[in-house]
Amino acid sequence: MSTARPRDALPLPRLIVATRNPGKLREMRRLLAPFSWRILSLDDVHFDADLIEPGPGYADNARAKATVVTASTGFTALADDSGIEVDSLRGWPGPRSARWMSGSDADRLEGLIAEVDRRSPDDRRVRYVCVAALARPEAEPVLARGECLGTLVAPRGSGGFGYDPAFLSNDLGVTFGEADDAAKDTVSHRARALRRLAEAGVLEAQLSYQ
Repeated sequence: MSTARPRDALPLPRLIVATRNPGKLREMRRLLAPFSWRILSLDDVHFDADLIEPGPGYADNARAKATVVTASTGFTALADDSGIEVDSLRGWPGPRSARWMSGSDADRLEGLIAEVDRRSPDDRRVRYVCVAALARPEAEPVLARGECLGTLVAPRGSGGFGYDPAFLSNDLGVTFGEADDAAKDTVSHRARALRRLAEAGVLEAQLSYQ
C-alpha cells in the first residue's frame, strides 16, 4: 500500500536551460527560482551538441534549441532567443545581435554604438526582444515574447551582459549595467517573456506523487 508523501518531500522535476551563455544562465536561474524545478545546465546533462539557430526569427531559434535538447534528454527544456533592435535601423541587428560581427560582447557593443553614431545619431531608441520556448516530451513547444524599451547610450555600469551597459531602460532610468539584479528582473525582456509563460501555466512543474 502506497503512502502519499508531503509535497516538499518529492523530488523536483528537471528543467534544462538550453544556453551556453553564462550570463543568460545566471539570469534564467534567478527568474526561475520561484518555480518548483531543479534547474540544470547543458553541462549538467552532458549535452555536447551544437545549438543550431536556423532563423530567420527569434521564435525559430528558440523553438529549435528547446526542442533538440528535450528530444535528446527526455527532460523539459527552456530556451530563448533575444536581441537588441534599433528602431531607426528597422530593427537591426535583431536576431543576429550575438553574431552580426565577430569578436567579444564588448566588441559588438562598441560596434553597435559606432553604427548608430554613423547612421542614426539623432534617434537612439532601441528595444530588447526575447522569445522564450518551453519544450516538453510529447507536447508542442509553448512560446512567449517579451520586450522592453530604452535608449542606446555610452556604456555605464558593469552589471548584466551583452549590450546591457549601453541599454538605458525607460522603466528604470538607468542602464541594465547599472541596475541591480532585482530591478532588472522586474522589467527585462527575458523576465517579461517568462512571465507570459507563467501566465500560460506551463512553468508550474508537475510533481509526481507516485
